[in-house]
Amino acid sequence: MRLQFEHRARIIGAVRGLTSPLQQDVPHMHHRANLPMLPAETTRDQLLFVGGPDGATAVQFPAAFGTASRALDVIPPGVYEGLRTFGRSRFFGLRTHLSRLRESAAHFKTPLRYDEERLVRTLKSAARQAAHAFDAEARLRLDVASGPALAFGAESNIVIAASAYHGTPEDVLAHGARLRTAPGLRRPDPAVKTSDFIPLREAWINAHGDSEAYEHVMLSEDQMLLEGTQSNLVLVQGGEVYHAPTGVLPGVTVRAVLDLARAAGIAVHERFVPVSSLPSFDEAFMTTSVRSVVPIQSIDDMHFGAPGPLTLRLSALYDQLTASDAADPAAREQARY
Repeated sequence: MRLQFEHRARIIGAVRGLTSPLQQDVPHMHHRANLPMLPAETTRDQLLFVGGPDGATAVQFPAAFGTASRALDVIPPGVYEGLRTFGRSRFFGLRTHLSRLRESAAHFKTPLRYDEERLVRTLKSAARQAAHAFDAEARLRLDVASGPALAFGAESNIVIAASAYHGTPEDVLAHGARLRTAPGLRRPDPAVKTSDFIPLREAWINAHGDSEAYEHVMLSEDQMLLEGTQSNLVLVQGGEVYHAPTGVLPGVTVRAVLDLARAAGIAVHERFVPVSSLPSFDEAFMTTSVRSVVPIQSIDDMHFGAPGPLTLRLSALYDQLTASDAADPAAREQARY
C-alpha cells in the first residue's frame, strides 16, 4: 500500500512542477500567472473538463495518468458522482444523483459550496462534447472539489472526467463477473461519496487484491457482505432478493432495481447477509449507474449459476426503465428518478 501512495505522490509532484505554453492556448481559459500549469499531452479516448458560467471547457492533462479520472488526483478532495449517457445526451436518475451529491457535499468534512445550475450546464456541455469526440456514449465522473482546480488553470471547483462507454463486456454479461472479498476495506462514511476514498481503494487493491477480479466486495467488521468497491451488491435466494440495509452507499441504480422488484411482486429483504451464508444463495448481481445490472459468477470460492433467471428479469426491467426515464438534464425534474 505504501508503494502505491509513494508512486502517486511522485506523479502528482512531477505534474505540479511542469509547465506548458500550449496550455495557454486552450480556448475560454483565463489563467493567472501564478497558477501551476499542466503539459498539453493527453490521451485520445479521455477528456477532462472544468466548469464555467456557460458550460464545460476542455483542459489537457498528462498522458502519464492513463485516464482522466486519475488526473483528478491533483485537485483537492471532494465529492463525486458517476454517470453515463443514454442517446449521447440524456441521463437516467440525474435528479437522484444531484440529490445525493447535495447530501454528500453538505456532510463532507467541510460543507462544500457550488452552483447546481452551473454544474448541470457543465455536465450537459461535457456530455455533448465527449459523445461527439468519442462517437459513442460517454462515461462521466463529476467532481465537486473542496477547492479550485488550480492544477488545470481553473478557479472552478467543478471538474468532469469523461471516457468512451461501450457497455459491459459480453463475456461478463454471458458468464458473470468474478469477485473477491476485501477484508478490512470500508468507506469512512458510506453516506458520503468522497473522492478521497478512491486512492484508498486503489491502494488496498494494489496491495491485497486479486488482479483478475472484476471487482472486490467490502465486508463489515462482523463479516457481513456490504457492497462492491464501485457497486451495490444484491443476492437472490428462493426467488427473493437481499440487500444490505445500512453501511453502504445509497446507490441510484440499486434503488431503482429494488423498486422494480417490489412492483413485480418480488420480495425484497433489506438485511445483512454474512459472507459464510453465501452457499445458500442462488444468484448474485451488482448494480452501478454506469454498468447497470451485472451478473456475478462467483464471490471468492462460491459459484453462482450466472446469469440467473431473476438477474436476467430485473436487468431487462431496468433496461426498459432507463429507455423510458432517461432525460435531458433540463427535464430532470419530470423524470421518475
